[in-house]
Amino acid sequence: MAYIGNSPANIGNYQVVDDISSTFNGTLTSFALTASSLTINPAKSGQLLVSINGVLQEPDDTGTEGFKVSGSNIVFSSAPATGSTFWAVWQGQAVDIGTPSDGVVGTTQLSATGTASSATFLAGDNTWKTVDALPTQATHAGKYLTTNGTVAAWNSIAATTFPFYKADGTSDTIAITSGEFPFFKADGSADNIGVS
Repeated sequence: MAYIGNSPANIGNYQVVDDISSTFNGTLTSFALTASSLTINPAKSGQLLVSINGVLQEPDDTGTEGFKVSGSNIVFSSAPATGSTFWAVWQGQAVDIGTPSDGVVGTTQLSATGTASSATFLAGDNTWKTVDALPTQATHAGKYLTTNGTVAAWNSIAATTFPFYKADGTSDTIAITSGEFPFFKADGSADNIGVS
């Protein structure tokens, strides 16, 4: 069938509700809802189009007029009489859209809090967070980055001080700030001292 303009969207997965008129007795007001014999749970009365004896019923979540829904039941404000006819359509059911194609979801489609920008990243808690800037690297060659949990700073490697006695019996020390200092022990074996 042709349409002028855009064709109607095929979404919503509307379902015809199973006929419950055989249980109408003029006393009962609450009836279980099914579609194709499977229980349905409309979120609110406005998701149902309901007709009793060819007359559309007013959806009313308060239950004062027409009908309301309670879980998987429809509750009429007054009991339908024996022999009354019924039909209903459940509309607006959520539809599984499947997995989006690559490249079609952008930052505007995300429900993350915060502001997306070139200076933020999306964290595991679904919030945009700012990347902490590093302190300047100029004049800090050979140092390492440390933090107190709030502020990052460059620190120097602490020197390893090795005390020893020289041949004349006087004491001295060697400070090693990087690399290793090889030496021979008194038994002639080789060893080294270094900064780890």
